[in-house]
Amino acid sequence: MRRFVVVGQRATASPDFLLVDLPGTSGRLDVLLRCVRAALLVSHGVRRDTVVYLVLLGGPRAPRTLRVEGEAVRFLRPDERHLAKTVQKALATPSDGEGFVPIRAGIALADGGLEAVLADLGPMTPYVLEEGATDVREVPFDAPAPVFFLGDHLGFDDVTRARLAAVSATAVGVGPVSVHADDAVVIVCNELDRRDARETQVT
Repeated sequence: MRRFVVVGQRATASPDFLLVDLPGTSGRLDVLLRCVRAALLVSHGVRRDTVVYLVLLGGPRAPRTLRVEGEAVRFLRPDERHLAKTVQKALATPSDGEGFVPIRAGIALADGGLEAVLADLGPMTPYVLEEGATDVREVPFDAPAPVFFLGDHLGFDDVTRARLAAVSATAVGVGPVSVHADDAVVIVCNELDRRDARETQVT
């Protein structure tokens, strides 16, 4: 199972944004949506072994978190407008109750931010995507239940960074050039795909 946690410092936790101006009205929720597409969608399919958490820290309804599970999600399309509309509908649904509340197949919503995610993840091996850290190609990833944490275009705030340090997250880089968050997700997925393919050939 692959799990990605994307923290949006200003990404809105409410449905009050415009589909025709997503970057300008949603606190750059579009950055997080591209990470969903990068983690879950492949050519003509969905990664069934992947879960993505979107931690939304912007607006008066924050913090809230969306969880998208590749194994169960249905009718997920790669175009940004469709993803935005799906998220908008989910955010318009009351998330009463403890933990993550199912909204539709494969999508759940929780009142709460990183702490809600950590409680939902359970036992894990955390990694944080950071520029200048040990290259992903040199990290063994032999520990169980890897979870990859990354920030949006603003990176992590001090509180989030301190919390990730408290859970002993290992810093991992994706190369010598700074890339967009969704590109970092693609690089990690590609590296894991290559390793899975090599293991399959060996067995």
